[in-house]
Amino acid sequence: MAKYIYVGKYSNEGAAGLIGGTDNRAAAIKTVCESAGAKFLSFEITRGQYDFCFNFEAKSFDVAGAILLKVRATGSVADGFLLETLNINSIRKAAKKVSYKGPAAKS
Repeated sequence: MAKYIYVGKYSNEGAAGLIGGTDNRAAAIKTVCESAGAKFLSFEITRGQYDFCFNFEAKSFDVAGAILLKVRATGSVADGFLLETLNINSIRKAAKKVSYKGPAAKS
């Protein structure tokens, strides 16, 4: 399974729920991941431009996208982006087979 990292910002509604509520955001994310057949790895509240991140494993990008669509549809998330982790050794192996010559340098 591929590993994914989602970094997001809460909407005003989501932030209000975080402050005033007692819900467990990690448990909610774990539930949505497991319902899609994905494996929940971690959830963190962050400081900075984004409010939270969570890590999970999924069979495909389609499954990862479906999880994010469900989370966004709640209205509690305003913005975010998905990262897929990669194996650098696999990339290096593939890169050795690629042939490319850039344009000639101009004087």
